[in-house]
Amino acid sequence: MESPEKKEANFWPYAIVGMILTVVMLGAWTIKVALKNPVQLENSYMMKYQDVDEKINEILEKQRLFDMKYSMALDSNRLKLGKNRVEVKLFDKNGMPVSGAKIKVLLTRPDTAQYDIELDEFTYSDGRYLSREFTLEKRGRWNIVAKVELGGDEGFKKYRTFVE
Repeated sequence: MESPEKKEANFWPYAIVGMILTVVMLGAWTIKVALKNPVQLENSYMMKYQDVDEKINEILEKQRLFDMKYSMALDSNRLKLGKNRVEVKLFDKNGMPVSGAKIKVLLTRPDTAQYDIELDEFTYSDGRYLSREFTLEKRGRWNIVAKVELGGDEGFKKYRTFVE
């Protein structure tokens, strides 16, 4: 009697199927992680980064014209835990205070937009614009982005601060 020949097993099909399943699983995992961590807004100009990319030349030209006419100072870059106010001073090139400006301020963390605070209600008194009171509850680095509109001119200023 002849012994039946042992047939060699071929594992290539299993390896190929295993690689395809691994790629599919890693793709699904990548999508899951990406959905949990959405793209943050570009906070430098209070717009989506696509809009900033598209209009950067216009924004920079407006900023240049604004800087030729006005100077802006932010006295509230020393924020603290608890209640705060932002104070913005706007001067013309002769050093005289300017009234009638529309001011918007964004307080944001550099790494996330989760704790953003938008301030757009300012009262003008004695040459300064004072925001409503707001509360900071998180220590660490913060960015203060100010946008000023006045008579068709538009300017931005970004400040960095540390809250202790």
